Amino acid sequence: MSILENSLRQLVAASPLWKPGTKVIAALSGGADSLCLADVMAAQGEEDGVDVLAVHVQHHLRGEEAEQDARQVEDYCRNRGLAFRRVDVDARSLAEKEGLSLEDAARRLRYEALETCRQEAGAEAIFLAHHQDDQAETVLLNLVRGAGTRGLRGMLPVNGYLARPFLGITRRDTEAYCEEMGLTWCQDSTNEDQSLKRNWVRKTLLPLLETQNPQIRKQLAQAAALAASDEAYLEKLAGRYIDAYGREVFDTWDIKVEKDFAALPLALQSRVIRILVRNVGGAELSYDHVRKILDMIARGVGNKSLDVPGNVRLIYLNGRLMVGKNQRSREEERAAKLAQKERQRNERKS
Repeated sequence: MSILENSLRQLVAASPLWKPGTKVIAALSGGADSLCLADVMAAQGEEDGVDVLAVHVQHHLRGEEAEQDARQVEDYCRNRGLAFRRVDVDARSLAEKEGLSLEDAARRLRYEALETCRQEAGAEAIFLAHHQDDQAETVLLNLVRGAGTRGLRGMLPVNGYLARPFLGITRRDTEAYCEEMGLTWCQDSTNEDQSLKRNWVRKTLLPLLETQNPQIRKQLAQAAALAASDEAYLEKLAGRYIDAYGREVFDTWDIKVEKDFAALPLALQSRVIRILVRNVGGAELSYDHVRKILDMIARGVGNKSLDVPGNVRLIYLNGRLMVGKNQRSREEERAAKLAQKERQRNERKS
C-alpha cells in the first residue's frame, strides 16, 4: 500500500460517521474526486466491515456525455464488486418550475436523491468527495453572495448524515490516487463554462488571488475551519437561551425576548433568530432580515409581523416572538381581503 493510499484510507476511517458493521453511501459522479473516494471507501470497507453502496445521480443536463459517464461509473462498480444504484432526476424542469439556476436545481435534486437512497438502503451516512479546493471555492462563493460567519465556515467535515473526509486534501491528490490505481475518471465539459458561478471562481477568481497569495486555497480552507469552530460555539450559547426561554408548540416557536434577550450580545441575538427560523423550515436569513427582526423587537410595538424567506412569519407580541410557517403569504392575504371587500360592496348594491 502506497503512502498516498494509506493516508486517504486513514481519512475515511477517521470520520465519525464511518462505523464498522454499518452501511454507508458513496456519492459517485465519476470525476476523479468521487472515484477516488469510492475506491478508498471500498478498500477500507472490506477491512473494517463497512458495506458501501455507490450512488450515481444522472441530472440529464449534458446529453450523451452524461449518459456515457453513468455507464462508465456503473462499469467501474461492476468490475470493483461495489454495490451500485443509479438515480435519474430532471434538474431543468425543477429550475424552470421554481425559478432556480440549473446549478441550484441540480444540487437540490442530488442531495434529495442521495438522502432517499440512504433511507431506503438503511445506510448510516452519505460520504461526499469535497476537498480543499472545493472548500476554497465555496468560501469565496459565499462571500461573493454576501454571506456572514456561517457562510465563511464553508462545508463541514460532518453535517448530520453527510461526511466529507477529504476536506484536508487537494484535487491533485485525488487525481494522483486515480493515476496510481489505474482508474479512469470522467470529464465534465460544463466545468469549463464560466457563466456558472463556481466555474468562474475556480477558473478566474482563485487564479487571480493566487498571483498575490500562492497559498490562498489552503488559507481559505483554514479560515473556514476556524469559522466553523467559532460558529458552533456561538450557536451552542444561543441554543441555551432558546432552551431556557423558548418553547415549541405545534411546529411554532414562542420565545421570550424581553430584558434578558436585550442583554445578549448582538452575535447571540442574531443566532437565536436564525436558529428559530431554521427550526421551522425557513431559509438562511440575510443581514438585512435579521436587522429588521431585531428592530421590530427593540421597538416593542405589539402585534407586528414580518415575513422572511422560506414562507416563515415572525410575530412580536407582549415581549414574546412567535416564529412559524406562514400558511398564506402577505400577498395572498391582501388579495383575500380585497376580494372580501369587493364581495361586501356587491352585496350592498344588490
